[in-house]
Amino acid sequence: MRLTKGITGFSETQNEYIDNDIWKQTVQSFFSVKAEVNFSDRYNFNYHFIEYDHQLMLLFKNKFSNLFAVAEVIDDSDEYHKLPEHRFINHSDISDFFEGIGFECLDEKFVNSKISTSNSLKTNLLEDLSKEEQEQILKKEPETIGNIIFNDWKKSRRKV
Repeated sequence: MRLTKGITGFSETQNEYIDNDIWKQTVQSFFSVKAEVNFSDRYNFNYHFIEYDHQLMLLFKNKFSNLFAVAEVIDDSDEYHKLPEHRFINHSDISDFFEGIGFECLDEKFVNSKISTSNSLKTNLLEDLSKEEQEQILKKEPETIGNIIFNDWKKSRRKV
């Protein structure tokens, strides 16, 4: 897999993707009986807090593609306006449903993969990104593929 130009939101592109309102309606319909959903729009992705099977989770959706991922909340004691500490996970119930209607779930191993310029396989994933996107990646120093796709690469999270 290669990340497509425009996926970060730092570059204009004409990627085809499912409208965010349709995404929200789909999320609401799936979780309406099974969970409580709180929507939050932020930068180039939507994230949704979901309490599902007695577990607090985040459902991420990239605004410029049909890519989504599920994360478990590790620590929700952060400030209200910040994303809580989380870890991407595989969740077959959720991924099977959304993939069945045209969204693509990213595997936890993929989104948790560390970015490394010494690993040519990982570097190849980024080749199709625009010059602006490449510059932002160098500037922001994301740690994982998931950080790039969901624009979750705040330096304040880094352990210094």
